[in-house]
Amino acid sequence: MLRFLFLLVLALPVIPQDGLPTTVKEIRQLYTDTQQGIALMSDEEHLRKELVTTIQRNMPGTGIRKETVTCYFAEFGDDLDPDYRPYFVTRKYNVAAHRFYEEFLFDAETGKLLFVFLQGDSYETAGAKDETRYYFGPQGLLSENIKGERRETADEAINMANECYKALKASLDGFKNLVEY
Repeated sequence: MLRFLFLLVLALPVIPQDGLPTTVKEIRQLYTDTQQGIALMSDEEHLRKELVTTIQRNMPGTGIRKETVTCYFAEFGDDLDPDYRPYFVTRKYNVAAHRFYEEFLFDAETGKLLFVFLQGDSYETAGAKDETRYYFGPQGLLSENIKGERRETADEAINMANECYKALKASLDGFKNLVEY
């Protein structure tokens, strides 16, 4: 009987204590749900839950660089003191004639990085795109998927995503202070 109970416990799925996805399949489903939720947002919701920043400047040796960052954020707390937290971020930019696109998916409540997608024009093969995908669970890297050349290592992608998150969180907190309630 004791052996049966032990085997039963081993057969039960592991439920993460922090509620974060633990498999690539769960992260893909969350990504799909996030995309659908953004697509179904009304114009008013986009105005209330989206931050878009575009910077254009002339870079020596490569010409004009245009970078657009779009951040979707969740709102926690109350109306008098909201806490805005980024959960999905896209970044589009160019370096000379090469175009790049990045996506970062975070857990809305904890800010923990779950998914990174990096795509860019290949420097090796004209007309080709390099793509790198990283999936992160509670214990770190779950999986990576690389098509073409690797854009960045997992650690570099984590650093990029975390820097992006911190900058956007600081911007959202700054904007919150400008709004009169």
